[in-house]
Amino acid sequence: MTSSGINPLQIAIAGGSIGGLTAGILLHELGHDVHIYERSTNALEGRGAGIVVLPMTERYFTERGSALGEGQAGAADVALTLTNWSYVDESGSIVDEAATYNRFTSWNTLYRALLEVLPGDRYHLSHYVTGCAQTSQGVTVSFEHGESRDCDLLVAADGIASTVRAIVSPHTTTDYAGYVAWRGTVLESDLQADTAAVFEDAMVYQVLNHAHILAYAIPGPGDSIIPGERALNFVWYRNAPGPEFEELMVDRNGVHRPATMPPGLAQDRFVTEIRHDAERLLAPQLRELVLVCEEPFIQAIFDMAADRFVHGRIALIGDAATALRPHVAAGTAKACADGWALRDYLGTGDDLDASLADWERQQLELAQTVAGKSRRMGERAQFESTMVPGDPDWRFGLFGPGN
Repeated sequence: MTSSGINPLQIAIAGGSIGGLTAGILLHELGHDVHIYERSTNALEGRGAGIVVLPMTERYFTERGSALGEGQAGAADVALTLTNWSYVDESGSIVDEAATYNRFTSWNTLYRALLEVLPGDRYHLSHYVTGCAQTSQGVTVSFEHGESRDCDLLVAADGIASTVRAIVSPHTTTDYAGYVAWRGTVLESDLQADTAAVFEDAMVYQVLNHAHILAYAIPGPGDSIIPGERALNFVWYRNAPGPEFEELMVDRNGVHRPATMPPGLAQDRFVTEIRHDAERLLAPQLRELVLVCEEPFIQAIFDMAADRFVHGRIALIGDAATALRPHVAAGTAKACADGWALRDYLGTGDDLDASLADWERQQLELAQTVAGKSRRMGERAQFESTMVPGDPDWRFGLFGPGN
């Protein structure tokens, strides 16, 4: 029995991204014996991608920041706040603006801040989970290199391509949504002063015909959030029907990339195409972002929702459980929320199976609700073309607007 009054469990977490790290830190601090197993050989990099920070995303730093050790990050260090949510037209004029005070960060900044909190001997690189076998008392986790680990609970945080999900929810399908996000980052200092000024204290959207683009500031080199030292992240959603999508996801070396095209690997003809379209379609400020970006990359948009999150002593969290379209900006927040809820339920008593059942019921309902909203938003913007500037329903949030 730990000082928190719980019987410690041996917990293995498959996947060491932000969701897996958050769950690992919380369960470790609760008193459980937690080890995170990440398939990558090196510390993860988010390819410079920006993310919207909802309260759940930075909850650890908000609640624990003052208690962290010297040199470790607090909430003020992991994200920046932009006052306005602005929409511009093709000329670059603001057509709608609201003070929403959204927060933003780079994936890398948040990941590094979390990794610094977890004891280093709890995070294991080069451990790809290839399978698991369970009894009523626990799980044996198998790794690619032949090693195995026994645990009381396996938490699968291994993303949309989860190898564990087939055991928990074997009939789950992953379906391409019909469009992709072209993404990229540039430094504020590489832009003309007039362009940089538009993004200084605002996230900027432009609604297009069956498409839309947004851009916002994120921490720059050295995780700086000082204006002028930050980076700017753009996301341009573009439709790509099946055959076109298959061609788009073949890199310049002929390798098919099923979900993400890393920076520098998109074929020249497709990069030339988006730059040509930027010249034709985008507001001057957004156009400059796309043209200045040397190595844009591609994120394919998928729908995936497991019909169950728990099987025996295995639990799915984050994108391994439900992948959200990005429009509600809650994918990372949902992964973190899964970890916080797991912490809460595992701290309530000794009946692990009952705790997991209660946790699953709550998180499954949340995931289904927010996934439905994100799908509706994507359909409106990309296929119905009914997205309009200033629509109050088009707001970020996991539990509700801004939350």
